[in-house]
Amino acid sequence: MMDARDIESLTERGEFYLCLARAFLTPHTVQAFDGLRDALADDLGELAASLGYACADTLADYRAAIAAIPDPLTLLERYSALFVTPPRTIQINTACYLDGALNGGTVAAMDEAYRRCGVERGADFHDLSDHVSVQLEFVALLYLRSAQALEAGTPLPPAHPEHFLHDYVARWLPAFIRDLEAAHAGPNPWLPLTRVLAAAVAHDACAETLPTAELRARRAIGKARHDRAMRGVTAEDMAFIARKLREKGLSTDHLAIPPELRDEVRGYSRGTPPGPRKGSRYE
Repeated sequence: MMDARDIESLTERGEFYLCLARAFLTPHTVQAFDGLRDALADDLGELAASLGYACADTLADYRAAIAAIPDPLTLLERYSALFVTPPRTIQINTACYLDGALNGGTVAAMDEAYRRCGVERGADFHDLSDHVSVQLEFVALLYLRSAQALEAGTPLPPAHPEHFLHDYVARWLPAFIRDLEAAHAGPNPWLPLTRVLAAAVAHDACAETLPTAELRARRAIGKARHDRAMRGVTAEDMAFIARKLREKGLSTDHLAIPPELRDEVRGYSRGTPPGPRKGSRYE
């Protein structure tokens, strides 16, 4: 029998994660600034109270942080300093925390999860699939689709949001929070927002029940990726990369320059990041 409370709870979860997804997009516009300053905390607070997320104090921290940012340009500069402009230490493409490199195996696994649910990249979004906003929007979509399916009596989506939260978001959150805590260049509203996310994930994330062999294989893959991320890029890795480049007749000069300094040394300038999708309350 359909339970209206279950439908309402799934819908509210979808709205909660969608609000956070929008909040981690590049704040290009005055509307984005106004939404983050005037509406987001109230929306998240109302939903969190209904869903039982313990984050009232953290939302108070967010209100203080966003109030300390005077205008849209300052907000964009803070976002860019944290997540875009080298040398940045906070990876908005969070699979880096799990794989130790950009666009690794975790991104491919996320892409497969998206494909199974018929989710395609928006034409105006040009980042990788492990961007914080992409992951949270996917979780929101799964909750909202589940609410719609429950109401209509149709099958639920093939992926479950609580499993995606457990398999990916819960795993990169500690390192992401650690790096946000280490950033001391001014007001940082994304730190309390990430702590709000952590409170929700602690409440919602749930491991998938799997056969022992498959569970063992997934754990082994996860451990290998974690070990690789902790190890970093070694001299042997760099020698292998240089050899492969030379075999293809390509230059290896850039390998002698630290990655965080390559743009500056080679005279490149950072382009404007992509904006949010049309119709977002926080665009």
